[in-house]
Amino acid sequence: MKTKILKFGMPLMAFLLAIVFAFASEKSEPVEKDTLIPGYIQGTCELVSVNCSVSGGPVCQYDGKNVTRFKSGNNCHTFLYEWMP
Repeated sequence: MKTKILKFGMPLMAFLLAIVFAFASEKSEPVEKDTLIPGYIQGTCELVSVNCSVSGGPVCQYDGKNVTRFKSGNNCHTFLYEWMP
């Protein structure tokens, strides 16, 4: 009796776990698209909060200056882009 349960139950459990993990690993949209991203004004590397995204249309600007995502010492790099809904 035990072997009958194991022969039927083990493959069934493996199949059910595969279904559960398939849904658990579904990729979701990044949250950054809907939030303010801290950025740095190119040139002065001053920190500002802007409504930009990491990809998309034209380069994001703040007071007429390009906004970048990363700061390394006095060097700002990796542009942010205008957020397009």
